Amino acid sequence: MTTWATELFGPKLLTKPKTSGLPTESRFQGKKLVAIYFSASWCPPCKGFSPMLLDFYNTCKDDLEIVFVSSDRDDKSFNDYYQKLMPFSALVPAFTNEAARKTHMKLADMFKIQGIPSLIVLDAKTGHFITDNARMEVMEATSEDSKKALIKSWLDKEAVPIDQAEFGTGSSKSLVNKIFMFFVQRPMAIFGLLYFVKKLLLYLEQLGKDEIEGEGGEL
Repeated sequence: MTTWATELFGPKLLTKPKTSGLPTESRFQGKKLVAIYFSASWCPPCKGFSPMLLDFYNTCKDDLEIVFVSSDRDDKSFNDYYQKLMPFSALVPAFTNEAARKTHMKLADMFKIQGIPSLIVLDAKTGHFITDNARMEVMEATSEDSKKALIKSWLDKEAVPIDQAEFGTGSSKSLVNKIFMFFVQRPMAIFGLLYFVKKLLLYLEQLGKDEIEGEGGEL
């Protein structure tokens, strides 16, 4: 009997680079949650988030399995990235064959993926959707207790069929969080912003002095 996981990911998932994979169902046995991680080695924000996700996974792997959906474009990039930072499952890379490419495209379209990294959480029993805001939530869970509390919060949420899910409603989609993530991913931009603010303040100060001097001359 074909289950939701096989329909979504195909009959096999990788557990290591350069292997033929294991039956998809075997990767989710005993798990309560499945997270789909859209990422790539060439993506700077992904490189920053992947170690955080690895730490989260190591703390919560009794309840959680992750499936890595790679946007890498060649074997070396995929193998190096997957082997170094991901002790969990992965789809066969899209560049491998046409079937793999179609599976990747189906998932990206299904979950309305507009950029990477993205982390989607599903109920492991039903395959129903829980959240597409998991990336931000994982980043905020910095302690072991907060990581376990996050798992519990996902389990407590009402999971809905994927075709009934509303995507893009998480707090990570808000303007404030987008600005926050911009500076998290680009620390040097903070110095640029501070320099700009300093120059603006000096300009306004000088402008005020010029206006005062101008008024004094008219008197």
